[in-house]
Amino acid sequence: MPELPDLEVFKDNIFNRLTSKRLVGLKVFNQRITTPESILMDELNGRELLSLSRHGKELLFDFADGKIISAHLMLSGRISITNDSKAIDKIRSKVFSLDFENESIVFNDAGNIGTVIKYKPLGGGAHDAFGDDFTLDYFLKTARRKSTANVKAFLIDQKVVKGIGNAYADEILWMARISPKSVIGEIPSNVMEQLYEAIGTVLRDAVTSIKAISPDIISGEERSFLKVHNKSIKQTETGYPIIIETIVSKITYFTDEQILYR
Repeated sequence: MPELPDLEVFKDNIFNRLTSKRLVGLKVFNQRITTPESILMDELNGRELLSLSRHGKELLFDFADGKIISAHLMLSGRISITNDSKAIDKIRSKVFSLDFENESIVFNDAGNIGTVIKYKPLGGGAHDAFGDDFTLDYFLKTARRKSTANVKAFLIDQKVVKGIGNAYADEILWMARISPKSVIGEIPSNVMEQLYEAIGTVLRDAVTSIKAISPDIISGEERSFLKVHNKSIKQTETGYPIIIETIVSKITYFTDEQILYR
């Protein structure tokens, strides 16, 4: 599943392709989007894409005046942009498309298990990991309220902080040298501060790495640079073997250098 760093790069690349182009059509292929196609066309036809932003794992296509389409790719969703109608026809498991002048963006879900498209999504919810409101104070107060939670479950809880998924939780915990088996309430306050700092550092560095390796990416995942959650390496740069276990129902990568607090 694409996580915050992936989607940060996607949104910039997609917007660069579609900016200043007017919407001339759209198609609903899967009724998981409940707004009728006719209403979408009446309200969006002829509008330019004003901005493309991200909140958590959602991409928000803003056509001004509160007319926003959000897309959450979930586990198997993908994005394509093409000016070839025959290429669009060949895309399997299409969910939704936005047709701009000379170019279309198509959302498909090969697994047919979750891509969600919404019109005029509700705001609010947990803070985004890149948001100004995701402060150390907020992080520590939330941790105190969930003191019995497993630390990895805490990091990937989208009601705590939006944008972090399985792979980057492992990277963050490795950078902070905290075992993914730890209990939040047993982690010392100074280590919790290190964990908070690791969130920002890992995610920002990942955005930079993705842009360097796959500068035009708009779908999928670029994970070749990850330091612990990485199938292609057997040990970390610090020389510790990588252990793979299922923790909180997630395939988890970690090492013995990460301290267990419980």
